[in-house]
Amino acid sequence: MNEWYTYKQKAWERILRDKEIGYLDPDIFDTLEVFFKRKDTFTQSSCSGRITIVDAEMPWERKNSTIVFKNHLGINVNDLLETIIKGKVHNLWLIVQGPIFHVYTRTNEEAWEILKIARQVGYKHSGILTTNEKGILVELRTGVKMVHLLKEKYDDNEAYELVNIANKVLQKGKEKLRKLKESLEDSLNPNNSMQLRQDSERKSELQYNIS
Repeated sequence: MNEWYTYKQKAWERILRDKEIGYLDPDIFDTLEVFFKRKDTFTQSSCSGRITIVDAEMPWERKNSTIVFKNHLGINVNDLLETIIKGKVHNLWLIVQGPIFHVYTRTNEEAWEILKIARQVGYKHSGILTTNEKGILVELRTGVKMVHLLKEKYDDNEAYELVNIANKVLQKGKEKLRKLKESLEDSLNPNNSMQLRQDSERKSELQYNIS
């Protein structure tokens, strides 16, 4: 047990260090802080949601790919056009993704509780990935995503429309981020946590017709 809490303490120190040097996503700290308030939970390698432009043959490829633009708060027309003008090696892909959290828990019960909380606020693509010395690793993902192959030239109207759509998708992800934070805060209240479990049990009864 003591070793697990050492991992948690080191993870928190890393977050504070990243925040101080500006490496941490600018709008994720408050949500991470709520995770750490839970006794049996800590996070690692999480993202608040972002827009990137990636130079790659295919958008899912990591080998021989390069991120040429990245912002967690949005993109504007100048960002888009200036990145395109710089040229490319393969293809340029505009990619928007919602928040992703990697959460370690000390117990199975806590892992399932985190999943319940997250799924109820839209993190449907979530699950337990593995178990190791740090605990049970839970990945929380929303379905918020956009992938668009960029052309070599855009007029102002086309660029504005594309940027507007990308920012709207990003904001959908930020709404999920806010809802997750609020739900986690509510769960710290024992009465709210009990209500969450009761709601989940009622949904299971309805789904499987348990009487």
